Amino acid sequence: MNKARIILVALLAAIGLTVLPALAAEAPVITLERVEVQTIQPFHMNPKIAVPTKDDPKKTEDKPMGVGFSSTMSVAYVLNIKNPGKEPVMLDEVMFTTNFEGFETNTVTSYEDSWIPGGKANQLRVLAVYEAHPTVLSLMVGSESAGKMQAMKTTAGALVKKWFDQIADFSFPIEIANGTAVFKDAKGKDIRVNFSGKWGGKEAKK
Repeated sequence: MNKARIILVALLAAIGLTVLPALAAEAPVITLERVEVQTIQPFHMNPKIAVPTKDDPKKTEDKPMGVGFSSTMSVAYVLNIKNPGKEPVMLDEVMFTTNFEGFETNTVTSYEDSWIPGGKANQLRVLAVYEAHPTVLSLMVGSESAGKMQAMKTTAGALVKKWFDQIADFSFPIEIANGTAVFKDAKGKDIRVNFSGKWGGKEAKK
C-alpha cells in the first residue's frame, strides 16, 4: 500500500512539473500610453496641379484629383508592452488601425524587434502619417461613412480640416483598433495578442 502511495505521489509530482510551467505562461499585455503629434502642416488641399500641355509646353492645364498635393501630419502612438510571464519574449511585429471620431483613417505596421524580460515592461513608438487629400477621398467611399457624416451634419472635407486644426488639443476621440501583435519566446514559438486603446476627447489624460 505504501509503495502504491509513493508511486502515485511521484506521478503527481511529475505531472505537476510538466503542467505548471504551461499554466504559468502569460501572454504579454499591450496598452495605449499616449498619442503625440510629431509634425503637422496647416490644412491645405489642392487636388489639381498645373502641368505643361503636350501641344504647347508654354501652356498649362489642370490635371484632375490624384495628381495634386495636400498637407500632411505625423502622429505617434506610444504603446506600453508588459511581459507578466517569467521568461523573456521578443516583440516581432505590431499592426493596428487608427480611428478619428469613429472613422478609420489609417493602418500602421511596425517590425521593430524588441526583447522584453520576464516581469518587465517596454515602450514602442509607432508613427502614422496622414495626408489630407487621400483621407478626404477615403471618407467619401462607403455608405457607412456617408451615414455617419450625414448624422454629424458635416462633410468629408470639413471633417478632415477639423482633425488637422484640432488634433494638437486632442479635442476629439482617437482610437487604435484591430490591434494585433506577434511575440516569440526563446524557442521561437509565436504568441499572438490583440489590443485596442482610446485617447483624446474625454479619454485624454491631463
